[in-house]
Amino acid sequence: MRVYISPSDQTENVGVGNYGTEAARMQQLSNVVVAALKNMGHTVYGGNNSLSLIQRIQASNNAGVDCHVALHSNAGGGTGPEVWYYSTSSNGKRLAQNILTKIEGVSGCPKSRGIKGSTDFMELKQTSAPAVIVEVAFHDNANDANWIIGHMNEIGQAIANGINAF
Repeated sequence: MRVYISPSDQTENVGVGNYGTEAARMQQLSNVVVAALKNMGHTVYGGNNSLSLIQRIQASNNAGVDCHVALHSNAGGGTGPEVWYYSTSSNGKRLAQNILTKIEGVSGCPKSRGIKGSTDFMELKQTSAPAVIVEVAFHDNANDANWIIGHMNEIGQAIANGINAF
């Protein structure tokens, strides 16, 4: 399978404690996901956040991938992972559920917020392939931030396993 991985470039989103920025943590997570997918025999595009969002969408579309996966950490006072998909995409919905199910299996995972459909996010509506936005957990919640930091490899492997099940 051909997969595009799109880690957040949001350097202005700083998490609690020693989380650092969303961009730095999601780049770290992307490295784990990309390595795991390659080990499974998939062809992986993207994987770094040095390109702008529009450039990442264009690169994904130009590569003709089978799926597009954006990696983010959330903010706003909540807790737990959630995965967004384009509301009318049954394949996007299936990919979102596959990934979320695998993340929920990671030890200590905060209570899931489920999968959510939307037509508002550029990365969902402008990609040619089925696309999802994985919000791993909340970087402004100390428990969530520590869970992400402490389980980076397991979370990355879970996301890769969810993509592989697609």
